[in-house]
Amino acid sequence: MNKEDKTVTNDRRNRTEANEVAFYSTIYQNEAYNKFGNKLRLKRELHSLLSLSKIKKLNKVLSIGCGDGEFERLLSPYANQIVGVDISPEAITLAKKKQEEANIHNIEYKCESFYDLHWDKKFDVIVCLAFLHHVNEQDMPKFLKVAYDHVAPGGFFYSQDPNVKGILRFIGRKVLGSTYDKYHTPDERELNPEELKAQLHEAGFSHVKISYIDLTLIPLIYMFTKGVKWLMLLSLFTDFIWQHSPLARWSSGFAAISWKK
Repeated sequence: MNKEDKTVTNDRRNRTEANEVAFYSTIYQNEAYNKFGNKLRLKRELHSLLSLSKIKKLNKVLSIGCGDGEFERLLSPYANQIVGVDISPEAITLAKKKQEEANIHNIEYKCESFYDLHWDKKFDVIVCLAFLHHVNEQDMPKFLKVAYDHVAPGGFFYSQDPNVKGILRFIGRKVLGSTYDKYHTPDERELNPEELKAQLHEAGFSHVKISYIDLTLIPLIYMFTKGVKWLMLLSLFTDFIWQHSPLARWSSGFAAISWKK
């Protein structure tokens, strides 16, 4: 990469990270999401990860884009060691506070960009919940290759992201217009499950499996930030039925799990 290319890459990185930090600063400072719905969602993610991996006890886990650490706290009984990293200072402060309150000792949280990660060890599992769609399209192949290189043999990579084919996303844009954008950072995008599957194979992973995981719950978490527990439970049930129907490929979100031989 020449000097000019590096400048363009750094400018793109700096712009993206500034947008992300600003957006999530508001989210975490104001806790602008439905806590009950978010916990339901993360418990569903945990069930998905454990059932797809068929592993009862994980060893070393790296979670990139850990946010306020709720998923890592749910995962902690099923892992020996977890490292959670996120670019948001507010998120990491909240994660450490809640970890201390829960008296959990096998998680380490770091406020760090994935660009600055010190890949000095291998992990049995790398988790990216709602993270890959924040990675610039040009940077994705390199990121997945670095992740592959730092998954231990026999380990796996797990991700969950919005689906570019999601029917509710299409409807949301039509109905909400410009208001739709307030729920997203300027640089994030939706991913094509088949394209990601191909990219994971190109990075070196094998046995890549796509699983559709969300229709209504994640959007509702940010649209209804207070109360309405009944709506969140109804949404969870609706999503379950949808994901086990022929319509699953048009879900709002999907998970991918891929293994390293």
